Amino acid sequence: MREHHARRGAPPELRVHGEKEGASFQVIVLGSSGGPREDTVTGMLVRASQTEWRKSSMIAVDAGAHLATIIHILEREMPPTSEKIPPKGYSQLLEHGPFAGINFPCISAKANALYIFRDILHAFLITHPHLDHLSAMAINTPALEYGREAKAIVALPSTIEAIKNHIFNDWLWPNLSDEGHGVGFVTYRRLIEGGNPRLGSGDSRGYVNVCDGLATKCWSVSHGRCHRRAHSVSHQHSDSFGWNQSDYNFPSRRLSRISDDHGYFAAVAQQQGPSQNQPAPMTPGISGAPQAHFDPMFEPVSSSAFFIRNDATGNELLIFGDIEPDSVSLSPRNHIVWDDAAGKIASGSLKAIFIECSYDDSVRNEDLYGHLCPRHLIAELSFLAHCVVHRRKQLNIEQASSPNDPWTDGQSHTKLLDASTSPSMTMRQPPTPSELKRKRKRAAVNGDLQTTPELAPTHFDTAPSPSQPLPSGYVGNRAVSSSRRKTSHPRNGSDTIAAPPPIPATPVGGRGRSVQFQPPALPGGPSLNTAVGTVVSTLAIVPKEKLNEPLKGLTIHIIHVKDTLMDGPDPGDVIVGQCRVLSEEAGLGCEFNVTSGGQSIWV
Repeated sequence: MREHHARRGAPPELRVHGEKEGASFQVIVLGSSGGPREDTVTGMLVRASQTEWRKSSMIAVDAGAHLATIIHILEREMPPTSEKIPPKGYSQLLEHGPFAGINFPCISAKANALYIFRDILHAFLITHPHLDHLSAMAINTPALEYGREAKAIVALPSTIEAIKNHIFNDWLWPNLSDEGHGVGFVTYRRLIEGGNPRLGSGDSRGYVNVCDGLATKCWSVSHGRCHRRAHSVSHQHSDSFGWNQSDYNFPSRRLSRISDDHGYFAAVAQQQGPSQNQPAPMTPGISGAPQAHFDPMFEPVSSSAFFIRNDATGNELLIFGDIEPDSVSLSPRNHIVWDDAAGKIASGSLKAIFIECSYDDSVRNEDLYGHLCPRHLIAELSFLAHCVVHRRKQLNIEQASSPNDPWTDGQSHTKLLDASTSPSMTMRQPPTPSELKRKRKRAAVNGDLQTTPELAPTHFDTAPSPSQPLPSGYVGNRAVSSSRRKTSHPRNGSDTIAAPPPIPATPVGGRGRSVQFQPPALPGGPSLNTAVGTVVSTLAIVPKEKLNEPLKGLTIHIIHVKDTLMDGPDPGDVIVGQCRVLSEEAGLGCEFNVTSGGQSIWV
């Protein structure tokens, strides 16, 4: 055995990305894959560099891999176990590795990992309730028995509902939460999607504190669709617990998901007949979106994207859970996150994005199962890049038109634009963010998911649609309609209104089914319908010019790579290589890093 270990030699050095000096964040990657190995699945630790490893100064973002990986990292610097009990006041300062700088009170790696878990870690931010993102958290919770405070599980209500009903339910796992007569090792903290506007001020408005030095805001995104199970006998064994059926029930899906599924259950209920369940408000930014005629046997799966803000520096990270591209989604939501991120990139506060890219480009759309591959990731980032271009132009115009600006002298915006600005921009002021949201809503109401009103100018003065095909081969295979037709619908028995042009059926996507969106009737009479129809009919296709690196300075950290377990090139290296080539073709300017277990990333 010793000879075997000698042949293997010392373990390889853990990778480090970025510079510690001046960094706002340290991200420690505990797991960077999406399976099938159970010891490498998604999990990260995040802290503000300024907190110096204080108590409750770190959070976990997902926890498929957690305590065991922390132990393995510490075993590089200290013995795995110790038969000795450390004397009172014992302390050892770790000088190397991701946890360098911690004064550990114990001798062994496993005891010091427990110290990190109990004292330094404050909360788990869970993107969605799939096992590869929370299994370690559940397994690790018994280690909190002798701790002094409950760990917070921070997530959107639908994610917490799934964890509450399907993990900590005294069936699949003991109820270690502080709800439903649990023991209270963990506590649930439900986030408001898009942030709480009553909390914070200025750039930090909407963010809620999640640990010492860090605050967060969360958006819901789509993780594809799954087969919707009907209630069956297998979910009705509450009598074995000694409770009545009505008191203890385990439904496969709960209607509380309405708040995150953007009207899916409302559409299903409309097909199945009247219901007493009323849908909750839709996601901010796309209220009024059309109801899709979904197959009731399928339902969208919600995931999350967390903006994490450093309170001291104002800099931010964006960390996604599993997502699918908007171009093939039943419930496209990524564009909401990108619109929010664009303003932060334009102002220089968003420093890095952690996003999944599970497969390389050899995988077909119908085999993605709610995930990204390089062609779709670059298409999503291209949409973000166009949003950034638009936001920067808005900022430049706002700065140029300031009354205190000596160059303006109180003159109009149109005299301040440089020669490279398009003629159309000299005739009108770019739309405000609220106008962009209204235009996006109008396009959605009219059923147009191929183009949006943000595409009209040809010099990227406004942001394109994520579902609009981009010019190169990295976009995928969405078809674009080459013809338009108009139909008329009677109104009040006399008026006729020109309906918006129909969109082509969405091509086969993640699970091999297509969806045709049907626009609802518009309120407001002929004038409103005519105006919206005019906006839609004047849309232009995204220009084919290569961008001028609008995402320069931004690093894209790739997570959730699916390991093939086969000989040959590492799947992560293949994926990051394809992303770099396609990013260069698109002119994005961002850097790419494929993460690995134990890697320390300074941002």
